[in-house]
Amino acid sequence: MTVDMKNWVWCEDCLDWKDAGEEVSFVNIGVGANGEDVMTFACDKCGNEHKNFIVVKEERPRGG
Repeated sequence: MTVDMKNWVWCEDCLDWKDAGEEVSFVNIGVGANGEDVMTFACDKCGNEHKNFIVVKEERPRGG
């Protein structure tokens, strides 16, 4: 059985996790101070640009 993992990013204006492949527009990707992947994206819902770390999980993370 194959598990489909997704990349999730946190929108600070919507206060919600967004599917990085479906709910945001990619702007840039980089590496944070601790070596984590950091994505700059524009949220498709609020239209604002954010820069946040990426969480890789099968389901939408809980909380913020």
